[in-house]
Amino acid sequence: MKRSIAVLALFALFLPGCAQQVDVAVPKAEEAPPVNPQSQALTRAEQAGLLEESDPSGMTEDEARGLLAEAIDETQYTIDLTDETLSVGKDDAAHEYYVFAVGDAAGEPVGKVAVDRETGEKYNYLGDGVLDEYATFPLYDPAADAACDWEGAYAGPALMELEILQGDADSFTYLFSDGTVGEAVISGNTAKSADGEINFLFAEDIVTVAGGGLTGNYTPQPADPAGSAAEEE
Repeated sequence: MKRSIAVLALFALFLPGCAQQVDVAVPKAEEAPPVNPQSQALTRAEQAGLLEESDPSGMTEDEARGLLAEAIDETQYTIDLTDETLSVGKDDAAHEYYVFAVGDAAGEPVGKVAVDRETGEKYNYLGDGVLDEYATFPLYDPAADAACDWEGAYAGPALMELEILQGDADSFTYLFSDGTVGEAVISGNTAKSADGEINFLFAEDIVTVAGGGLTGNYTPQPADPAGSAAEEE
């Protein structure tokens, strides 16, 4: 009987120790997702202001100002971008414009010019969202805005080619290598297709096309010597 009591007492001493040795599952810490070095570098560059946001509106303000500088003598007049926001039209048909204030050497205002951010067309801005033909602008100079010689062959993006045949100062025929053909009405150094879908801008011998799935800069191509020789024969 005494031996049984002793055994029970010994078992009672070992029991707490066994309970303490029970393994407890410890949840693993969540692993951090792998770091993409390229994304990290881009994020840092953006935070440091090294990346410039692209302008979804098309033409930059410097390009628009450059168009005005071709027609207005900056030695006698100033051209300053205003903070006016001008949008004409609704939804997909809306056009955004840069508005420039033009002044003389004495600081007196001459007027305002609105430049279409997509097509580069210039307008005499009368205020309150009202546009008039650029020919009504006080400094309009027919000589400075003389008709451009559009005719020629041009190479554009993605191996696209453009040929322009200009019959007169008011219009020309355009032929793209994808089969797009039509007539465009000329207004100074800009032109618009008869259906209004394609806009053309002529500056420094480069034709900029906007719309119709043909957007891009088209540079002039030299005349084909073989073709010229054939014509001479």
